[in-house]
Amino acid sequence: MSRSKWSPRRHRPEGVTSLEVWNLPVFGRELWEVLGSPWVEDDRRAGVPGATLSARVMLPLAEALFLLAKQHAPDAAYLSGGLAELDGFPAAVREATAALRCPVHIALSPRFAPVRAGLRMLEAKGARSPLCVDVGQTSLKLARPGATRVVERDLATLPPLFIGQPRPADGHHVRDTVAFIAGALRTFLAEGTGEPPDALCLALPCPLDERLLPGGCTYGFEGAASLVQDILAHAGLPDEGGPVLVLNDAELAAESARRAPQVKGRRVLCLSLGFGPGGALLEKPGP
Repeated sequence: MSRSKWSPRRHRPEGVTSLEVWNLPVFGRELWEVLGSPWVEDDRRAGVPGATLSARVMLPLAEALFLLAKQHAPDAAYLSGGLAELDGFPAAVREATAALRCPVHIALSPRFAPVRAGLRMLEAKGARSPLCVDVGQTSLKLARPGATRVVERDLATLPPLFIGQPRPADGHHVRDTVAFIAGALRTFLAEGTGEPPDALCLALPCPLDERLLPGGCTYGFEGAASLVQDILAHAGLPDEGGPVLVLNDAELAAESARRAPQVKGRRVLCLSLGFGPGGALLEKPGP
């Protein structure tokens, strides 16, 4: 198959700095171990009420917020991601962070706020028909004007590959990941009745360098130099091509904080709460 005419580049949002928070020491463990969706999903399937789950995640979340606020001195904190949609989560956050020296805001639509911000970001750059996909480690979030979709990761066909765990020698996990992401995009595009997309925002759950070389995550595609191009080549995008802004998922979450009217102040600590926590610091320009 020929290479896609879509033109990907590393996008670094103005004033956004990625923070490595997944391994923040909290209560003698790393943050991802005590504030991640795998055990939450297991408990949810076992029938544990959402309010109980909110209470369980709140202690490590509050501790992480206090530690990060002490380090970065934000004017506000902003939370997005699927865990923020648990029953009772807003009330639990208010109670647990009452002593924090800055307000804590929750995205108005925690799961979809980042992809909707991606659409606005593309529109601001002149796109008429933007498309955004946020590759989470348990699901994909897709958005185009007037439509959103969640596509769950099948852990039987794409099992998590944790840090230090060997990767399959034949590289099939990378091919399977490309097929998963590209297939979800093809299906989402086929369901649309409007204009075909003319710009794409792609957020990945890992570090990215200027060459779009991905770092580690549970998909195990770190070091796969052609990952983004392979996704674009198989996604069923229009032949005319267009720009592709590629960024980290926490950076996209910070974009939603930038556009959230309830978030005041110049310096905002952003946490994305999904499979594992991601972080970014948003510094808005002065008046």
